[in-house]
Amino acid sequence: MPKFAHMSDVHIGAFRQSELKSLVLDAFDMAIDRCIAEKVSFVLMAGDIFDSNIPDLTSVRRAAAKMKQAADAGIRFYAIYGSHDFSPNYSSIVDVLDGAGLFTKAEVMSTLQGQVQLSFVRDPSGAKICGISGRKLSIDRDEYAVLDKGALEAEPGFKIFIFHGAIEELKPPSLEQMEAMPASSLPAGFAYYAGGHVHSHQSKSLPGRPNVTFPGPLFATDYTELLQLANGDPRGFYLVDFDQGGVSDVEFVPVKVCDVVEVHYSAHGKSSVQVAKELTELASDSNVGGKVALLTVEGELSDGKTSDIDFSAIRKRLMASAPLMVLSNHSHLTSKEQAKLAGPPKPVQVTERELFEKEISRVKSSEQKLRGEKGVSLALALLKTLKEGKKENETKGEFEGRTSRAGLGVLGLEATDR
Repeated sequence: MPKFAHMSDVHIGAFRQSELKSLVLDAFDMAIDRCIAEKVSFVLMAGDIFDSNIPDLTSVRRAAAKMKQAADAGIRFYAIYGSHDFSPNYSSIVDVLDGAGLFTKAEVMSTLQGQVQLSFVRDPSGAKICGISGRKLSIDRDEYAVLDKGALEAEPGFKIFIFHGAIEELKPPSLEQMEAMPASSLPAGFAYYAGGHVHSHQSKSLPGRPNVTFPGPLFATDYTELLQLANGDPRGFYLVDFDQGGVSDVEFVPVKVCDVVEVHYSAHGKSSVQVAKELTELASDSNVGGKVALLTVEGELSDGKTSDIDFSAIRKRLMASAPLMVLSNHSHLTSKEQAKLAGPPKPVQVTERELFEKEISRVKSSEQKLRGEKGVSLALALLKTLKEGKKENETKGEFEGRTSRAGLGVLGLEATDR
């Protein structure tokens, strides 16, 4: 009986630390090695294979070499974009690998009389695959709204739908704020629904839509997900046995590249001197050799300042037992002394307005809109526009152009061609 693998949200290129980048790739290598050993017919990649549309080339080279090894073993790859590796203006690394013959994009889309039409990609195993890529800001939702589901549902044979987005009926409680679409957005009557985007694994059947499956990442993409690993949350992918009659087995295959441990410390009610001493002892006694170590410190100090604690020295103590990596998070460590000195914090908007009201008298202009309360309101509106940072995967040129246009709009001006 043939089988295929289903992966998603690998996020190759995630993390700025080279050690963690390498662990993401180690997880990908282990997953592909298992696919080769299982002699799968093909691998479905349900988006966010890479952490950006143009990731660092060192990671791309290693990932491509591994996929080439699988391709040489007769394994085919079918992929869609995720919200991270998609770009509306530039070619993605997914396009590059598709052009090189390592991937086949599973989204073959056209529009006819206002409806989105999808064509099937036919695998030599007999499976028929189609899907819709993830887009930024969930704009792929518009494509589902006008998708010609009838034509897809009428197609006979073993069919797989691949997508990148959360399903309302299957959304985990921890992700209740995540935007999601109802299962009815997906065409009915497929044998398997290969999902991505949700960073946790599950496989459930819904009315008319069996085997709606999310594998989650193979490793992690940030500190929070590393904490989940430390708490025993499994990572991996799915292996699926099938024939033309349907799916016979869906198996979650765990992937573990290393141990991740959390060294947790509560500083609540203790002085900075006591905390520094106890953290140094804790770091010296912790056995984190060969593991990713997460140092989490939280609580309110009874005396002293957070800056009294030398976290750099404490991390060095942890490094003495030769961990793979040490990351620390003390953003929830506070102090009574600093709170008293600072007084109750003012909302940012109040502070900004007070500053502009103080400085507006220095403005010398005949323009009424630049003076007095009008000037303050205009300055606040312009500041709000300028504070909007660079969007994910937005190029420097796109960011500068968007910011300039928005700023000119606030001022009531139009851009001129240069």
